[in-house]
Amino acid sequence: MRPSALVLSVGTFVAAAAAAAACGDDDGGTVAPGADGGGEAQADAPVVITDDTESKQSGKIIRAQTEDEGVEGATVTVAGKSATTNAAGDYELVVPRNTPYRMTVAGEGFYKLLEQEWILKKETLERGSTNLLPTATANLLAGLLPGRDPEKGLVVVKVTPLPPCTTEEGATLSIEPPGEAKLTYFAGSLPDSQQTSVKAGAAFSAAFYNVEVGVPLAIVVRSPQCAQAAFPVEVGDVTYTGALSAEAGEALAYFRVYIKDPPIADAGVD
Repeated sequence: MRPSALVLSVGTFVAAAAAAAACGDDDGGTVAPGADGGGEAQADAPVVITDDTESKQSGKIIRAQTEDEGVEGATVTVAGKSATTNAAGDYELVVPRNTPYRMTVAGEGFYKLLEQEWILKKETLERGSTNLLPTATANLLAGLLPGRDPEKGLVVVKVTPLPPCTTEEGATLSIEPPGEAKLTYFAGSLPDSQQTSVKAGAAFSAAFYNVEVGVPLAIVVRSPQCAQAAFPVEVGDVTYTGALSAEAGEALAYFRVYIKDPPIADAGVD
């Protein structure tokens, strides 16, 4: 492959992965899902909420690298309950209210998406569009991560500043437990092996690979301007708990982490 073709392929991957990582994104899902199923067969019966322990979540699963191409037949799973997307990629399902849950999305020919855990406290959540990354595109990433072990996990991280913090520039990341995990930061829309910290405005902040699977994970942020916001963090309609884990194989876990208050300076001694 020519070097220019490789750069284009990497850029294509990153654009797709960034979209996949957005997943309803940091506002808790303010983009209303499409509902233009065109009269074609609906995948599941309409959701009916019967008591205050349940809520309704709706959204749309679309193919990464497209503006609005729905993925038909994808399986959205929350707390042991699943919904199948219709021809337009739309879904709705019953989710727990005031109880932590985690959403996964799987479809034939796509990497499985593992969302971080959140809590919904209202009756309905319009999660918006969630992008699935095609396996062929995701495999390109695997080929560009030196020493990538398919028996380990992959975690994509996005650092977001909350007021009064204004930038994520210069933050550094670590993962616990570290195990054999490796870290790559991003600059602009491309992974950059020379980048040693988070770059403001990058498509996403970093990717950890060869991550331990089936164990609780924690992302630690150290920023020269701000301090990490302790979980739980309320953003939009959901409260992120900070719980995360990874899976082996063709799966991508996505994790939002926030920085907010200025770091506390040492008081010193008079």
